Amino acid sequence: MADIRFFNTYEPVSPFYRDLLPFLSDRGLKVEVIVSSREYREGRRPLEESLAPSGVRVRRIGWSNEPVQRRSQKLLVMVTYLVGAVLLSLFGPRAQLNFFLTQPPLFSSWGILLRAFRRQPYCCLVMDVYPDLAVRDGILKENGLATRLLAKVSGIVLRRADAVIVIGRCMREQLEKIGVAPARLELVQNWVNDAEVWAVDHERNRLRDELGLGGKFVILYSGNMGVSHSFSDVLEAARRLKELPDIVFLFIGDGSRRKEISEWQQRFGLENVRLLPFQPNERLAESLSLGDVHFLSLRAGFEGLAVPSKAYGALAAGRPILYQGESTGEIARMVLEEEIGCVVPLDDPDTLVTAVRRYYEDRSLGVEQGMRALRLNQLKYGRDQALEKYSQILEALVRRVPS
Repeated sequence: MADIRFFNTYEPVSPFYRDLLPFLSDRGLKVEVIVSSREYREGRRPLEESLAPSGVRVRRIGWSNEPVQRRSQKLLVMVTYLVGAVLLSLFGPRAQLNFFLTQPPLFSSWGILLRAFRRQPYCCLVMDVYPDLAVRDGILKENGLATRLLAKVSGIVLRRADAVIVIGRCMREQLEKIGVAPARLELVQNWVNDAEVWAVDHERNRLRDELGLGGKFVILYSGNMGVSHSFSDVLEAARRLKELPDIVFLFIGDGSRRKEISEWQQRFGLENVRLLPFQPNERLAESLSLGDVHFLSLRAGFEGLAVPSKAYGALAAGRPILYQGESTGEIARMVLEEEIGCVVPLDDPDTLVTAVRRYYEDRSLGVEQGMRALRLNQLKYGRDQALEKYSQILEALVRRVPS
């Protein structure tokens, strides 16, 4: 019997698993994780290898380990996972606590049935708020029947959960609006592994030399390029600043909006815009240290529904954050409160250009804010602080349940 059983379709939260699960196991908890056999990206170290010494049990559902590439594949993997996870958790060994992540959306509703049939409490980690996020993505109609039904189910699931963990204050406020009791809401920000990401000086950054970025001032965007992010203003800023050849706008990652960046690059002949794929984990510290400033964005209406967790990579790399989005979002609040960067409004390329020029002309500003960000990562927003919070929450839930 497991003390805690984790559910998540794919493995897009590998730092979460590879850091938290061994930590919980070291604290004496029996931990099991149920994931699908397929995930989004190639080249990542198998989860079993990372967790082998810790005693965490990994159960994979499916028959192939090839990465998911098409939407039809994603749907098939999701359905297969749902069936397999339901059967395993219903007829397999009991768990003291079921822990549901965001994928697949609303699968946490199964927690209500497991509590009814097997008397197991459940906890939800909300990294994305569904179905609201699907509405913003254009997948669901705002007042459609499916949206209203899913919203009702989501509300019931979250209100009845023994605990709901959110990754931002804006998200906590969003859930309080739908009636989730504040006493059941726990805030734990995401983090990066300081064994993988640390500050690398430009002079010692081999990747910077390999990419020909020596002597360049780099505005870095690193991570998923999805529908919740805004790129039009930063690309317009690149167009306006192309007369300054030592400023480079570097985009690392992939996603549905990568094509938009490539098209701008070609349309305006932007030699100061560069696109790179995701970098391997062993070069993550060098990759996140390429920039002098990290650019992040979140489109209007997404605050409270998602939190750009790539901000914590900037902290670990000791770099300031140039954030474009609503000031009510978690990352905007953090940047302003901790004085580790600048927040600019959406649809305002003039202000964004001014902000870039300010960092470009006053290099000491970025260095000062970056050093402050690095200290905050070590003392407040780092891995150790997050893992300790999770441990306290989950151990308390497990102790409440008779064996």
